[in-house]
Amino acid sequence: MRSWVFKALCSVVLEGTYSNLYLKNHLKEVPKKDQALCTRIFYGTIQNYDYCQYIYQQFTNRKRIESKIDVLLVMSIYQIKFLDKVPDYAICNEAVNLAKKVNSKSAGFVNAILHKVIQNEVKLPEDEVERIAIMNSIKPWLIRMWCSQYGLDTAEKIAMHSNTTLPIVVRRNSLLINEENFLKDPYIERIKDSELYVYIGEQISSHPYYVKGYMSAQDPGSYQIARTLDVKCEEKVLDVCSAPGTKAMALAQFMNNRGTIDCLDIHEHRVQLIKKDAKRLHVDIIHAYCKDATKILDLGLYDRVLCDVPCSGYGVLARKPDIKLRMKSEDMDSLIKIQREILASAASHVKENGCLVYSTCTLNKKENEKQIEYFIKNHPGFALEKEETLFPNEYSGGFFIAKLVRNTH
Repeated sequence: MRSWVFKALCSVVLEGTYSNLYLKNHLKEVPKKDQALCTRIFYGTIQNYDYCQYIYQQFTNRKRIESKIDVLLVMSIYQIKFLDKVPDYAICNEAVNLAKKVNSKSAGFVNAILHKVIQNEVKLPEDEVERIAIMNSIKPWLIRMWCSQYGLDTAEKIAMHSNTTLPIVVRRNSLLINEENFLKDPYIERIKDSELYVYIGEQISSHPYYVKGYMSAQDPGSYQIARTLDVKCEEKVLDVCSAPGTKAMALAQFMNNRGTIDCLDIHEHRVQLIKKDAKRLHVDIIHAYCKDATKILDLGLYDRVLCDVPCSGYGVLARKPDIKLRMKSEDMDSLIKIQREILASAASHVKENGCLVYSTCTLNKKENEKQIEYFIKNHPGFALEKEETLFPNEYSGGFFIAKLVRNTH
């Protein structure tokens, strides 16, 4: 079982495979009785990678650790520190056996390091920012940015929520099933004061409700973005960066499947994902096209336009822990230009008195509030109706939403 997890982690950490896609394609290789534990070790290791790496680095002077041995140590330390039911000696023995397959000379090193980890307490940095960063496996430069933009207390809360395992939240397809019948399923629970639900079963894609189109997974923050557009039946709506189409499907429900929703994505295979999900949900007002959102010139005007742009994703680290493995501070600024281009392009398709919603799944004012300031300065025909930052919580990731209205000339 652990050899499967080790292979999976090497694929994600060293080869850049997306963790969710790896699980989707390979989890079936694991006996059903072991799948839950494998998934926990797999995601838990990715989420806590920097923390576990920091722990073992306290006990070695080696400047270079073979990449696969690094993955093996981190995976083993995660189990030692976070799993209660597995004996430490069993974790050590398994790690040594796996090390022998990687490089027989490393087995003794792995054994020695893990025993030191078991015998010694973790010594955290005294610096507050460094401590928060290590504890939550988030780069210190990101914690510093959050401190600068939102304050230390909020930064620490963001970091903590970004390093938890969020429940699977689902949206009921109101076109196909009412709430009374929906809640008859024992694996579905209503979230208090919400239109959404928690799914507590296994593999959502194999549940009959999912297969029949009765439900879709959707983060509450993503759902709030769709709600902010405030669509009405028979309206014409444009979603410029739509794939995989989760928000567009929610919009179709709000419109009672009456009107038009044009969905765009730059990649054809992702356009097919939109079409496939619309078919699953029995939605027929969605039309998906392969187009570059920075260069849409021929689509006419719309009542409402959703502009959910590509972003750094720092609000959804809990649901996409892979981002933590690869984040670089310079990546943020590389997105600013394309975000501005997409927003300007989307704005040109809004009718007079029409609505434009700009959103991201990141917590970074340069990609959020500053983008809106820049847009309004350069597009005086639009007025900001409202903007809000949704910070992560026990159900949701972090998002930014700005609602703009085009004035009558």
